[in-house]
Amino acid sequence: MASCLICQKVSGQVAVPGGLVYEDDLVAAFHATSVDRPDEPAYFGHLLVVTRRHVPRLDDLTDDEAAAVGVAATRLAGKLADQSGADWVFSAVIGTRVPHFHYHLLPRYPETPRDLPWHQVDEWEGARRGGFEEIAAFVEQLRS
Repeated sequence: MASCLICQKVSGQVAVPGGLVYEDDLVAAFHATSVDRPDEPAYFGHLLVVTRRHVPRLDDLTDDEAAAVGVAATRLAGKLADQSGADWVFSAVIGTRVPHFHYHLLPRYPETPRDLPWHQVDEWEGARRGGFEEIAAFVEQLRS
């Protein structure tokens, strides 16, 4: 779909820091940036696993796509924890803002206050953030 931001990122029409972290025939993954402010530093390590086929919701996935999302998310969560120093990797399918299926992997770092809800770790004032170049280097590290 030509106007879909996720489709544009997967196809390479819109740059993502470091390019795709993971890809196969059915899914791809990349580091998230702000939809509203793509040039501002982003929460470090926030990955999105997306379907290549444009579908809006989890229940729109084929069995093969669902399996591919699960495999990619599992592999990337492990690499994310190992490479970033995260003590936990949250995962969520929310899908209310961008109408293309995307599965969030959101690291929680040891310095994050324990009483901070999972869905606010990226909003905390002390949250780890990175610019395009820093995230691109991290993506390269994850791919290796």
